[in-house]
Amino acid sequence: MDDQQRIQKFLYEFSSRLSKRFKKELDFILLFGSAARGEWKRGISDVDLIIQSRDQEKIEEISKEAEKIFWELDKKYDTKFKEVCSIADKKDPFKKVLKETRLYVPFEVFGPNDIDWIHGRIKKKEIVLGAELVAPQSMLFLKMKSEGKILYGRDIRKVIQVRVTLWDKIKALLVPFYVACLAWLIAAFFPKTALKMADKAVLYSIESFLYFLDKPIGRGMYPALKEFRKELKDIAKIKYSTMGAIEIDLLFSIDYKRNFDFAKKAIKIKYNWQREQKEFGRWDILKFCWQAVLFTNTMNWQAILKSDKNKTLLRFLVLFRSIALLALIVCAIFYIRSIV
Repeated sequence: MDDQQRIQKFLYEFSSRLSKRFKKELDFILLFGSAARGEWKRGISDVDLIIQSRDQEKIEEISKEAEKIFWELDKKYDTKFKEVCSIADKKDPFKKVLKETRLYVPFEVFGPNDIDWIHGRIKKKEIVLGAELVAPQSMLFLKMKSEGKILYGRDIRKVIQVRVTLWDKIKALLVPFYVACLAWLIAAFFPKTALKMADKAVLYSIESFLYFLDKPIGRGMYPALKEFRKELKDIAKIKYSTMGAIEIDLLFSIDYKRNFDFAKKAIKIKYNWQREQKEFGRWDILKFCWQAVLFTNTMNWQAILKSDKNKTLLRFLVLFRSIALLALIVCAIFYIRSIV
């Protein structure tokens, strides 16, 4: 059984069992991400599901049943979600943090009033603050609309009317960079988890880079890679002056071939995870995670350099990112000290 057959059987049984159990209460089940695009890979890919209830009072009950069915099917189909998803092992302190930050959580159950689907905004009280401050919401809803598949119920994709904002674009650029930084910080303690996180950060960065430049997203990694290469070539022709604090960053931006080759390497790891991960020793993982930090950092500046003619946004982000990165490092140090 290949990976796509495996995940399709998993998703079919998951949606069938959940919809049978809550036939009247379920509004729809929406799939997006790598599984929807046909790019899901066992052992490295998570799954992205939105489950919406017709009844606000049924959310907790549906969530518990969905989680029960999810792990039963993970065992049945050997999808290895226990290695990827952050709700897998509540005793794992690092996965507990990922769950709290909503990273690699396979599904979210929403009520009828928790999402403004027309305008593409999350309203659920428990996560609205994080969604506004961190998540690039317009990018997520664009992906749902363009690549999403309805596993059960009404087709919510027809309702979505996304308005892309500059703030969402900035968040889209910053998130992969911070994930890559976190991967590098934990690489010595959780090497395989760090490798997966760094690899995903690189792939997210490619998509965020294209999104920032108003290019199509949600078409799959290989079409994205083709568009990515074209943009890198164009940016390599730009003549720019020294920008002081980011002079070193710009030096990394010059060699588009190196950046493109690293992107291809990340895709190779994703599509050949079972084989590739065996080739990585601890030092190799540390090196790859650091390269992921440099890559995501470079893609941020390149996207901004091409679109920000007056360099106003560029200067603001240098300051904003430096403060946020310092806070991330301090938090990571205290967290690692508490678990080691």
